[in-house]
Amino acid sequence: MTEVEFVPFNKDEHMKEFYKMNTEYMTWIFNELDNNYQIDSLAMMRMSIPEIVDYTIGPILDLKPPEGILLIAEVEGTVAGMGALTRLSDETGEIKRMFNRPQYRGRGLGKQMLNRLLKTGREYGYTSFMLDTPKWAQAAQHIYRSAGFEEIEEYPESQIPSDLRKYWMFMKKEG
Repeated sequence: MTEVEFVPFNKDEHMKEFYKMNTEYMTWIFNELDNNYQIDSLAMMRMSIPEIVDYTIGPILDLKPPEGILLIAEVEGTVAGMGALTRLSDETGEIKRMFNRPQYRGRGLGKQMLNRLLKTGREYGYTSFMLDTPKWAQAAQHIYRSAGFEEIEEYPESQIPSDLRKYWMFMKKEG
């Protein structure tokens, strides 16, 4: 496993790389949607990648314990990945924005990030966790299943646009 440091997001230190990483993440998401399902997902959204990034990162940037946290994964001082935990209810947290840059995949960062977010969520008092993940993201699903997540019907708090939900899987973990 790669030695990784998980640090709380700091706007002064991380904003530039965080924005670039979210652009990479959204570009990957929408390219995969189009390639896997032969759709024009950006036309469906009526937004460009930068507009989607701007629209979606606001709530994540403002996360503060114990409502939630945004963590940055650093490998040798370089921003390698991200993951967030948000509050859905007093008992339930939601895992969000889990993403590792391609050159850092396959090194255990995703599993480490998920475990860190779950541990933090338990410290905040969450007894269950939910997430949504693209149906094609099999490596992510493997990590989630190995941590005890099980597939469920979509949950209303998911921020996945309704037109795209059929391409997503929704998961829950108790405990």
